[in-house]
Amino acid sequence: MSSADLSGNVEQAKSVMASAAVEPAACRELALSGSAPSVEGATAAMGTSLDAAAGASTAIALTSGLDPAFLRKGLAQSAELSKCANMSLTMSGVKVAVTITRLNGIGSVPGAVAYRTDTALPNGGHQSMITAQAVKRGVLITVLGAGGASEADASSRAAKLMDSAAALVK
Repeated sequence: MSSADLSGNVEQAKSVMASAAVEPAACRELALSGSAPSVEGATAAMGTSLDAAAGASTAIALTSGLDPAFLRKGLAQSAELSKCANMSLTMSGVKVAVTITRLNGIGSVPGAVAYRTDTALPNGGHQSMITAQAVKRGVLITVLGAGGASEADASSRAAKLMDSAAALVK
């Protein structure tokens, strides 16, 4: 994805998230931290794998050219995950409860951060997702795993994808 395409998508996501109310308010920055302040000059590659039979999905994004200060800050914020373990997001009048649990052992990339996000949906449904991030040689690697046989299954898929991607970053 080119820098121009990436910029347009990021600006749209930022606009949507800027209107979100986050409680506790101290968690707002963490909740919005996935958006880089500038993606000018950045390049991203993304992919997904869907297994309809297993009800599993796995996704990856590799982004290069981001501001190194943003990369350091993003991974440093992982220490704040426990402070914001329980929060709510309200967007367009719809409120959802979000629980974040830090996970260990997702992949073997040094400095990787992983967590499970559980979202209670307004219709009574529940959604869980495993997220892992690492930076290798200035490339931000983000993997997501959801669905499948179990949380362990989603974690395993995310870990394998993280390690495979990191091995290819030279």
